[in-house]
Amino acid sequence: MLNTVHLSCDLCVIGGGLSGMAAAISAAREGLSVVLMHERPMLGGNTSSEIRMWICGAQGKDNRETGILEEIALENIYRNPTKNFHIWDTVLYDFVRREKNIRLLLNCACMDAQWEAGDYPYGRDRKIKSVTGYQMTTQRFYQVEATFFSDCS
Repeated sequence: MLNTVHLSCDLCVIGGGLSGMAAAISAAREGLSVVLMHERPMLGGNTSSEIRMWICGAQGKDNRETGILEEIALENIYRNPTKNFHIWDTVLYDFVRREKNIRLLLNCACMDAQWEAGDYPYGRDRKIKSVTGYQMTTQRFYQVEATFFSDCS
């Protein structure tokens, strides 16, 4: 029988591409406890070594990404001057792992959401209570209860 691990946090981010990473890092830096659930073995989404698309920013003169994405890009220039995508994967991984408030679940596909009915802001009548993911490498289910959820998948 497969085990289920129950986790609780302030924010659960589904998807470890650049938007999910930025959301998780930003929240963790503000003191929130974060679970980052990503279905692939490496972070970065389209920028990972699987797809190989660099952070390009908006096209045009003097346009560039700023904030957390710029922090990551600058570290990559320092650690990875030859632009090797496998080193890029480690830059992204290290960037998330250094945030003590993030629990990272790689190879963990989100497969279900539990919700509860009620009277919520903006005319909503339901709220997500938890999400469940399956992690292939550990053969465990993870049920994550959170105050907030961010779908960056």
